[in-house]
Amino acid sequence: MKKRSFRSYLALLPAVLIMGLIFQMSANEAEESTEQSMWVSYCLVDAGSFLFGQELDPGEREVKALGMEEVVRKCAHMTEYAILTLSVWFALVFWTNSKKMLYFSTVLFCVFYASTDEYHQTLVRGRSGKIQDVFVDSVGILLMTALLFFIDSRKSRVKAS
Repeated sequence: MKKRSFRSYLALLPAVLIMGLIFQMSANEAEESTEQSMWVSYCLVDAGSFLFGQELDPGEREVKALGMEEVVRKCAHMTEYAILTLSVWFALVFWTNSKKMLYFSTVLFCVFYASTDEYHQTLVRGRSGKIQDVFVDSVGILLMTALLFFIDSRKSRVKAS
């Protein structure tokens, strides 16, 4: 068995921290989760109003924020899983020499974690697990994986030159 360096174990830390953060956010009850996404929605509405010089009355502001909330939630899903993908990929660089195995393992692990996260939400009051959210998470996973693959292949071509 190959002896692992301290660095290879330390490289796992970002992924473990991100998984802990995702777990904690999924443990929030429905009301708190909605408050968080609505806060972001209101910030985006206010920023847009400021940038475009619009004056919104409170009713218009609320309608726009409510209209954005679902998009904010889905973007949060994609973003958190893109970050998880990056951190898992970084950790696995120290654990495998095979590029195929690196990318396959990264995607497989992150999709598996997304699935368990949705199950976890079924255990939280007011929350539900949705297969659609695993698909949304997977979009973030695949986008980050594609970006990492693109960067990795560009580096390989530059080295070969």
